[in-house]
Amino acid sequence: MNVYCVEQQVQSCKATTPDVLGPYYFPRPPHRRQICDRDPAFKNERHLLVEGRILDESCQPISGTRIEVWQADHDGHYLFKENCRGYFYAEKGGHYAFLTLHPGTYSTDPKKELFRPAHIHFRVQKPGYNILVTQMYFAGDPNLGRNDSCTECSSDRSDLIVEPRQMCADKTGQFCFRIAHFDIVLKRGNEVSVVPDVDDSEPELDDIVETGK
Repeated sequence: MNVYCVEQQVQSCKATTPDVLGPYYFPRPPHRRQICDRDPAFKNERHLLVEGRILDESCQPISGTRIEVWQADHDGHYLFKENCRGYFYAEKGGHYAFLTLHPGTYSTDPKKELFRPAHIHFRVQKPGYNILVTQMYFAGDPNLGRNDSCTECSSDRSDLIVEPRQMCADKTGQFCFRIAHFDIVLKRGNEVSVVPDVDDSEPELDDIVETGK
């Protein structure tokens, strides 16, 4: 009798690359899944739906994860309070989604020669896992990688770059929006996965190590 031994394959996921917190973090954003809706461009531009899953390093979904997002508005400006920022929780199966618009790029020098690529900030937190601070970028942006004015940022990392696809309600092309899929993998621990940056203020860094907010 022949005996066949089948080796069990254990699937694994690589932890998402961290990024800088940046100078525009606001510690107490509103609870909402639709951001930048007060930007005048929100009604005129095609909406961007960002969706994905929160997973652990064995590719198992993590539900109940607190997700903070913040970004520049359509013109590349950061506004505090309830503008272009919010938080929500991952649902069953680790799924999350929020509606926004494509963030604008902005210059970081007086001569407007240096630019940051368009990006959305994430701060992801779940007890038992490292707090992850990262950013989501867009494929084809000319300011990615070497052209990024932030030399410490991770805009050259492929796991942080998405390529949105367009979805339309009908063939007229008048009712369309774009969907960006962005999965996030957390690492077990009680530390903070973040890239140190000179623009991060001490109060901001103190806040990201606090839990339960």
